[in-house]
Amino acid sequence: MLGNESRLILLQLLADGEKSVEILSEESGIPVANTSQHLQALKKANLVITRRDGKRILYRWESGPMKELFLALEKFAIYSTAQDDHSNLKLKGRNTEISTSELQKKMKRGGILLIDVRSKEEYKKGHIPEAVNIPYNELETYKFPKNKELIVYCRGPLCLLSVNALNFLKARELSVTRYGGGFRNWESREI
Repeated sequence: MLGNESRLILLQLLADGEKSVEILSEESGIPVANTSQHLQALKKANLVITRRDGKRILYRWESGPMKELFLALEKFAIYSTAQDDHSNLKLKGRNTEISTSELQKKMKRGGILLIDVRSKEEYKKGHIPEAVNIPYNELETYKFPKNKELIVYCRGPLCLLSVNALNFLKARELSVTRYGGGFRNWESREI
């Protein structure tokens, strides 16, 4: 059940609280019909529960150690990435992922465009200072400056929106790196 990228994304979005199929579809970029099917599978696996609010069905995490499960998955993703010298994040022989400390240094120096590729709703709830919100599905309509290094991020280590954004922008021959820790890691950093 947890080996499916779409289901992990939906579970990650539900960490913020209950949401309808339509909101989850909009925030994840997954079509409504597919979102509904994935949520039904998650419900059968007892990972989410529902409640009716008028005509809408709202989904939320099942009670239990869901937070601990996601923290463990994130730790494993970080460990796995660190152990894999041939990560798919290495393009053209160059590592394209930066750490929190590297991001902080680049922010102080300037000359970067920090891009949050999450949905507008997630961005409004919180984001890294100075980041602009360009949801992943809107990247192709944006004109990026050639004189700035682009840095993309999303929710956290398990979120693939920033990986997809990195590959999309690299294919357009832009200078781009990825902050893989995402907003969750930024929020929890030691100041």
